[in-house]
Amino acid sequence: MSHAVVTIDLGNSSCKLCAWESASAATVFARATLANDADLVSALREFLGKHGDAHVAVCGVGARDIEAQLRESLRALLGARFLGTPQCGLENATLAPESVGADRLFAARGAYEHVRGSAIVVDAGTALTVDALEVRARPRFLGGAIAPGPQLLAAALAQGTARLPHVDVSSVGHALGRDTREAIAAGVMHGFRGAARELVRAVASECSLESAPIVVTGGARNSLLTPPLFDVEPLADADLVHSGLRHAALDLLRSRGDA
Repeated sequence: MSHAVVTIDLGNSSCKLCAWESASAATVFARATLANDADLVSALREFLGKHGDAHVAVCGVGARDIEAQLRESLRALLGARFLGTPQCGLENATLAPESVGADRLFAARGAYEHVRGSAIVVDAGTALTVDALEVRARPRFLGGAIAPGPQLLAAALAQGTARLPHVDVSSVGHALGRDTREAIAAGVMHGFRGAARELVRAVASECSLESAPIVVTGGARNSLLTPPLFDVEPLADADLVHSGLRHAALDLLRSRGDA
């Protein structure tokens, strides 16, 4: 039996959706990005209405009230086809497993399925996370580091100073800014790249994963891909969190005898 699956990544700034042909097929045939606003639930219903009897799994790290409303609506709409947030399928070796963001765990699961071994997982979004996945007898999430992403860095400069403007940063340019806006963009983007490089180096070194693959995802991932930044050439996967969530959904469907 094969079911279409929709994975929902409710993040800090937006809600991202992927519709997969089935839980066991790694093919995305529809994507959408929705704003985390009052119209989120109705927009989500419209998206799901196009995908028949799909099972739905959700990963939520956004505002708790928005997530609660979304989950309640999905339960009412889907019944048993709403899978909630499945177990990620990784051993969580951190000191406080319950506090680890679900997006970090599903990104790590996605990285595991991508390389089938240990990896350093970099998610460059609203926040920058650099995490270590170690595979011995089974895959283990070891933890990592969390830092601000580019937009948060730019917003902090505007909010924390009297005269610096807010600059919308999206790409890496010259390090030598020739006016204030260029200087902010340079500081944010080159500083962000430097933070990512140092965190990857330090996390990998502490976990003896210096030669492990680096898997990069998130909306700001392209700024970390070129020019060469890391000692190991990174692998990019825009749908890494969704991929991990899909594999976790497949695990759950198998355990229920539905896959």
